[in-house]
Amino acid sequence: MKPQIISLLLILLFGTNLFGQQDPLHVNTSNIRFIRLNYENDFFTQTDEYYTQGIKLESEAPVFRYSPIMWLLPNLRNSTIQYGLNAVQDCFTPTSITSPTILYGDRPFAGYIYLGHYKISSDLYKKQKLTSEIDLGEIGSCAECKQEQEAIHKATNNAQPYGWQYQIGTGLFFDYKLRYEKAIYVDTAIDIDAVGQFNAGTVYDNALLGITLHLGKMHPYFSGNRSSAFQLYGIVQAWAEGVGYNGTLQGALFTKNSPYTLQSNEMNRVVFGDSYGLCLSKGKMSVVYSVTLITNEIITGTYHGWGHIDITYFF
Repeated sequence: MKPQIISLLLILLFGTNLFGQQDPLHVNTSNIRFIRLNYENDFFTQTDEYYTQGIKLESEAPVFRYSPIMWLLPNLRNSTIQYGLNAVQDCFTPTSITSPTILYGDRPFAGYIYLGHYKISSDLYKKQKLTSEIDLGEIGSCAECKQEQEAIHKATNNAQPYGWQYQIGTGLFFDYKLRYEKAIYVDTAIDIDAVGQFNAGTVYDNALLGITLHLGKMHPYFSGNRSSAFQLYGIVQAWAEGVGYNGTLQGALFTKNSPYTLQSNEMNRVVFGDSYGLCLSKGKMSVVYSVTLITNEIITGTYHGWGHIDITYFF
């Protein structure tokens, strides 16, 4: 785990006691308290290209509601609210990492790092959920994806990457996200939910529509609280994403310091994706593993997949 991510997140963890007042809307505070490590890598799908690695350290606790940033995040009325913080690093490469020159028409090298505040409000009666999030950080060499990939490849005796000197230039990473989920069908061992999501910012501007299936032994998805009882269920997701802007391909908005970017007409404006996973939870621990596949983001590109694992410890 990157020390910069851990240090910045810890500052927020201990700093949130000093700020603000509670959300004024008529809501309940969730009993969920956890720390979670998320790791994604295309190594799980036997590739080393495009979205190559992602690391997220995440925590939820009622105390985070005192952060003044939470006032910028909307929530559902008459709901149960989870308050969380995260720290993220994502890294991207072209189809080949051994070429010392720019691969024109291919994805640029890119990486970003950011800190985020988020709020999840769940309405069990109406079976709906709203996630709102605001993220702030930088895209560019400050993410240190080059150094990290070189260290991993050295440790695993793989070929050293070349071309990071041509990565997307440094710029502001600012993102505002809203995600709404509404149940279509719910029963004891199954729920099917419609999903809508909107992102606006300096790196991502897009909209998404999808559907999610949870199937198995599980706590009600829209409860907003947690049960320590045994849970084992599958997760299937499918979506279509309309892409307005992608700074990992085009450079951050308002900056023109990248040695190489893709033009708008080289990108696909609609990207389809699906994901299949399994969640196991009991007591204070939870583990999720999933695999994601998306269609090509650029005209000359190919489908791409990666694996995801997260481990959660509940307090």
